Amino acid sequence: MYSKIQNLLEQAAAQAESSTAEVSSVTNATRNCSSETEAKNVFQRLIQKLFNIEQWNAESNLSSFALFDENGFAKMEKIAAVGDFIRITLPGSGKDDWVKIVEIHDAADEIVLTVQPSSNPTDKEDNSTTSHFFTNDSTNNFCLQKNGIKLNFYVIGLGEKSNTEDTSGIVETVRNFATANIGHYLGIQKAQWQNFCDNFVEIEK
Repeated sequence: MYSKIQNLLEQAAAQAESSTAEVSSVTNATRNCSSETEAKNVFQRLIQKLFNIEQWNAESNLSSFALFDENGFAKMEKIAAVGDFIRITLPGSGKDDWVKIVEIHDAADEIVLTVQPSSNPTDKEDNSTTSHFFTNDSTNNFCLQKNGIKLNFYVIGLGEKSNTEDTSGIVETVRNFATANIGHYLGIQKAQWQNFCDNFVEIEK
């Protein structure tokens, strides 16, 4: 049986082996339910949470998230769809980062929401410059999976390279390099996504 999540994990492992730089990342959390019925019920609730981007703010201790439609307007119904944009605010980073939802994989026991760095859709004068610390060759994949009574949630990053060319100047170039690389090496991003994953599947601490 084809599993998109397994395929993404294999891609991340292959990228990690083929490059001396850190170009992929995998963070995950697992919740064990007491029964198949509980697993099904929690899985359905977490699917709703996955598509309600505003709810992500309750799971993150650093970043904040907001959903915008394909025309760059705040999306009132808050349910994510392909073509929508997500604004990510990292405190102290100097600017907002933007991603676009490019794919939603919906199967019986797994859901994958894939985003890609994008331009700022609220900037009507410039829709070509990637407004993110990674290049638009990268993707971030939010993956929810039910395996028996286990619920797995992964954040899988692929092709993660610093955006040091598609920027507005030297200040933004330095900012993007620092956010994408120094934060990686210090474990800041890893710790942030781990906290997000644990909170998302509602693991008691």
